[in-house]
Amino acid sequence: METALYDPADGYYARGARIGEAGDFVTSPSISPAFAGALARQFRLATETFPGRVEFVEAGAGDGRFLHDFSQALAREAPSFAERVDLVAVERSQAAREALERRRLPRLSKVCGSVEELPERSVRGWIFSNELFDALPVARLEGSTEGPRELRVGLDGRRFVWVRTTAPPDLAAQLEASGISLEPGQIGELAAGAVPLYRRLARALERGALVTFDYGHRASVLYHHLARRAGTLAVHSAGRRGGDPLERPGRVDLTAHVDWTALTRAGEQEGLETRGVFRQGDYLSRAGLLDFVSTDAEKWRAYRLVDPEAMGEELSVLIQTRGI
Repeated sequence: METALYDPADGYYARGARIGEAGDFVTSPSISPAFAGALARQFRLATETFPGRVEFVEAGAGDGRFLHDFSQALAREAPSFAERVDLVAVERSQAAREALERRRLPRLSKVCGSVEELPERSVRGWIFSNELFDALPVARLEGSTEGPRELRVGLDGRRFVWVRTTAPPDLAAQLEASGISLEPGQIGELAAGAVPLYRRLARALERGALVTFDYGHRASVLYHHLARRAGTLAVHSAGRRGGDPLERPGRVDLTAHVDWTALTRAGEQEGLETRGVFRQGDYLSRAGLLDFVSTDAEKWRAYRLVDPEAMGEELSVLIQTRGI
């Protein structure tokens, strides 16, 4: 999954992730700029009393579409405050960083290739991400009467296939530490890099909020044997969800849902205070999403973000703060 998504030459993101209505999948920023408008307002309300310069950091910034809409919305709603805001983009894909820099965003102060380039306790403002953690590589595990097994990738002739083997001790220990018990035949995923990445972002925050939008559930729901017996690893291609994750590596998007319990615990261990995990529909509605649309077409696109039968319920936002 690491290679299929992030190989610098042949990975999905290096080839140019096809995001949008005509692409492999849509994201909230690609559906409506009202998403950025609502967040710009919430950011201003939360940080305008901070003295001096304020930073808005996007981790997993892609080609900068969200930062462009966010910057414009902030300038329209609060031009004097917007002058105090520095935008920072964190994006590991070289192709995406080049596309982002071509936008020439006026308030973009820094483009980082890694979160390691954010000094610890350096950010006064927000560290934001949208669908970053569900794109992290995962290990697939399956319950059995002898204990958890790992589903590894093998080769059968010219085809990739799943190969079952005893789970290595570190993965089995991670399951146990999280209180997860997979029933025989039940599949679940573990993103080994999720907690270290989240903790590193938390350490970069000096004062403000860590705001994380993604597809995810608390551990008790994510690993429930009746709710998601086959796990959540999914393929996105040509606007559809489904297919074999082992086919067409590098040419399709791969995702797996986020464990909010693990991320919440990680932030608290770094000294952050949890404000809550909220459904996207509830959060954006309270944030005044529809204040940022005017035409019927714009209203319909914005409604998709809060639709209780789709993105409004499927996506959530974890908010943790420091010094507020």
